[in-house]
Amino acid sequence: MEDKVKENAKESELMIYKPLPTEVRMTLQKQTRNLGSTSHFPLKNPSHTKEKKCVRNKKKTLTSIEKRKLGLHKLPKTGLKYKSFAALHKLWMEYMESVLDLEVSTKSANQDMLHQRIAKADYHGCLLMVTRSKCPSYIGVIGIVVLETKNTFQLICEDDKLKIIPKRDSVFTFTISRWTLTLFGNHMNIRPSERAARKFKSKPTIDL
Repeated sequence: MEDKVKENAKESELMIYKPLPTEVRMTLQKQTRNLGSTSHFPLKNPSHTKEKKCVRNKKKTLTSIEKRKLGLHKLPKTGLKYKSFAALHKLWMEYMESVLDLEVSTKSANQDMLHQRIAKADYHGCLLMVTRSKCPSYIGVIGIVVLETKNTFQLICEDDKLKIIPKRDSVFTFTISRWTLTLFGNHMNIRPSERAARKFKSKPTIDL
């Protein structure tokens, strides 16, 4: 009996390690070709694989203190030429004519929209004249606005001198084609970027 068991074990081992018949091998090869590449059967579970996230380098911007130290908000008092800002004034005139559209807006019954546009407009390049001020030396100054801050208009005059005019207690005028418009400095004590997004309310003018 023991000899028979050993013989059966040897036959089973031979069956396991016996090479496949050619017909069976050909059918397996055809099936693998029909299925395609082995990418349909990934060896790893994709749920466990961690994808590397692209880390973007954040651009460092200057803080307000660093900008002040570098003097980015200041203009040199010498070296500026009035003629070099003439082209800027022409561009500003085209900009204001398209924004205000005075031919239509002046004829409308409600002037609130026109007043809002004047208050929110950008005045870099505007040819301003100081008509009234508590400081007599500022009256009559004419120049192109090269920089506007919260409290001042900085004008370059025809003599190539930079003059800083405070908005407070000052009245300014400028012309567009045949219209002359007035700005009250007490209503303009806001940063230009904030003024563009602000909703203005009608205020009484204060006599100087």
